[in-house]
Amino acid sequence: MGKSKKIIALAIAVLLCLGTLAGCGNEATTGGKSEGESGKVKEAKEQVYSFSTLDEPTGLNPLLNTTEPDYSVQRMILESLIYYVSDENGVAVIKPGIAEDWSANEDGTVYTFKIRENAVWNDGVPVKADDFVYTFRKMATPEVGSTNAWLFDNIILNFAEAHYNDGENSKYDKKPEDIGVKAIDEKTVEFTLTKPCSYFVQLLDRAKPVREDKYEEWGEEYGSSVDKIVTNGIFELENWEPNVKMNFVKNEKYWDAENVKLEKVNRYIVEEPAAAVQALLSGDTDFVGTNDPDWQGTIEAEQDKYTKFELVENNPEFYGFNCSNKYFKNPKIRLAFSLAIDREKYNEDLNHGASTPLYSLVPDVINCGEKLYKDLINEDSNVLKDLQEEYPDPKALLVEGLKEEGLDPDPSKMEIRYATRGTSEYSKKSAEWLLQEWQEKLGVTITIDMMEWNIMWDKVDEGDYDICTAGWSPDYNDPSTLLSIYDPVEGYFDSKKSGWTGSDADKYHELIEKASLSTDDKERAELFHEAEKILVGTGVIAPVYCGKATYYKANYLKGYYLSPNAGVDYTKIYIE
Repeated sequence: MGKSKKIIALAIAVLLCLGTLAGCGNEATTGGKSEGESGKVKEAKEQVYSFSTLDEPTGLNPLLNTTEPDYSVQRMILESLIYYVSDENGVAVIKPGIAEDWSANEDGTVYTFKIRENAVWNDGVPVKADDFVYTFRKMATPEVGSTNAWLFDNIILNFAEAHYNDGENSKYDKKPEDIGVKAIDEKTVEFTLTKPCSYFVQLLDRAKPVREDKYEEWGEEYGSSVDKIVTNGIFELENWEPNVKMNFVKNEKYWDAENVKLEKVNRYIVEEPAAAVQALLSGDTDFVGTNDPDWQGTIEAEQDKYTKFELVENNPEFYGFNCSNKYFKNPKIRLAFSLAIDREKYNEDLNHGASTPLYSLVPDVINCGEKLYKDLINEDSNVLKDLQEEYPDPKALLVEGLKEEGLDPDPSKMEIRYATRGTSEYSKKSAEWLLQEWQEKLGVTITIDMMEWNIMWDKVDEGDYDICTAGWSPDYNDPSTLLSIYDPVEGYFDSKKSGWTGSDADKYHELIEKASLSTDDKERAELFHEAEKILVGTGVIAPVYCGKATYYKANYLKGYYLSPNAGVDYTKIYIE
């Protein structure tokens, strides 16, 4: 993910972890069940689902507007070749979307998708293979500046070579029409890949189509308002009042409209989390999320009205060490700082139980193919737990590392600076918590540099830091989306930013490359685990936690399923 998009996504993840995601509505408009005089449940008058969120979309142009708020709206009104959603068990699954079926050649490098005959845009124009050819070619055009295009770099043939073609680097010498996307006929589109990619089909959910005639007509205004977008998804956008609300109505031209139960969806911007919880309690809300123990207790007191469920998130939070630093170039010193963090205590003291301690980078909810990554590896995925047993005294490990580097073995003489990712109260408290933790466990006194998130990321870009606060929101459901960010050659935290070089870094790169060429999920999982043991086991990063959100659903809201890795399937939702 590009840095600007990633930073926005990370900020949103923090807001969702600390705030709420709520459903708003009332009994009259949502068809919430109510008791008549006879005590029987009345039939729902309307199939209307309303919810609230903290975040306003930046726009509805799927080439340029790809923050999570943008995407959450686009997936309601635009449909890709496939649909990546949560099933009734909270498992992320691939459903046919605009494509009714697809196939791959024997070595997994050519995919062919057949578009539905009855798939049309909301103005009645048929959806064609050329719509997807045009979309991907625009994504690969450097002048467009597509913010999601990087997802297909080095996956679709010639995509990166066109995407980064500035006329100066001979490595990037292709044109958009050279990429491996072509129309076989009016309803068949073919993709040619650079190598097998087990998660390629899943990635297509992030490639919402645009239509050439309208895109050329509206230009930069495409997706900026209700009258400047054509859609092919479940709903149409009926009304948009920026920073207030968006109203959607069922798209009667949608290919599966007869099986869509909801007639309307209302999306409200609500900045006060307590208001959303109060709305649920007063009977005006369909759905709410809160990690506040007091509110949870109040809601749970009315057990017959709401169903509670918890969602462990997939975005790990971790600390990054600058491996070019005179101290942190030593793996033992890095690892000592990581092992000295009591993750259970961190969870309770700072997150009040609204997170899950993390002892490796890849969270337990991430898949590798169709199975959970953790179930495919033969060993415990919690790398740091084993190392805690091996090194019960992190201070002794630190002193050993200092001696190896010929430095003063007294930890109190170390000069270490820690850069925060923001200046909020949470950032301040977590920094002070770390200072105290490392003082007690290691005898080290760190200097806290409070700075805004954009300043910290600029310093990371320049390699100007000792320890930074980091984290990552997965862009697809596979270990590679997390592990590849520390690839010293091609990752976001490459060796220029992380300072990580040498034999361990080289071995890590080889493992990531080898996994990218494999089509065997078991083999891929084992290669990823070996890579994790290097990245986390030598202390290049110190994973700390994943967020955990608690939600409450009104019992009349049916078919609403959540997964940390996929979106809500709006075709399943209805009001009882």
